[in-house]
Amino acid sequence: MEKITVLAHKIYESSPLLKGFQDSLENELHDLSNAEKIDLLAYCFKSYDKGFNISLILSCPIIWKNFDIKDWTILMTKMFPREEFNKHSFKEINSGSYCDILVLNGIIGVDPFKYLFNNTEFSIEEKKLLFDFFKHRGEYTFYINERELIEDIVHFYDLEVFQEIVIMKEKLLLEGLTPAVNYEKIMEQYSFLEIF
Repeated sequence: MEKITVLAHKIYESSPLLKGFQDSLENELHDLSNAEKIDLLAYCFKSYDKGFNISLILSCPIIWKNFDIKDWTILMTKMFPREEFNKHSFKEINSGSYCDILVLNGIIGVDPFKYLFNNTEFSIEEKKLLFDFFKHRGEYTFYINERELIEDIVHFYDLEVFQEIVIMKEKLLLEGLTPAVNYEKIMEQYSFLEIF
């Protein structure tokens, strides 16, 4: 794990992570196993803010482009327990601790909520807390304005990331995930988890 934390700090110190950034770390990132890449993402998501983590995903598709549904589910599982939040405070609004869901739902465009809310591995309390977070922060945290995302990629990242996103979405749909659905539909589907 020390290798992963050292690499994560090195990447974080390199920010902003813009076009061509990954060239300096290409060998180190390429040599990681999928398990190490999952650990790297989990560490970064838990340690750094949302903006950094979105940049990491968009600037280094080498980290996630070989993942399959099993790798993504391991990553989501490693993100539990999720950071507690206070619905009356916005201090965690830029927290990276929900970036796994944002990447799948908002960037790749597949639905991670079925896995999260129907999985018997997670306690009902964990699901309720996640649903409460979704209810109060979901629209902002888990959905990205597609036009802004495209503009950001064109201006700040390598265009190949578009291709990797499309390939990943197609792969995950073939492996059984469904396309992302809007906020209202998720609220309706999982309202039985509501905390008053």
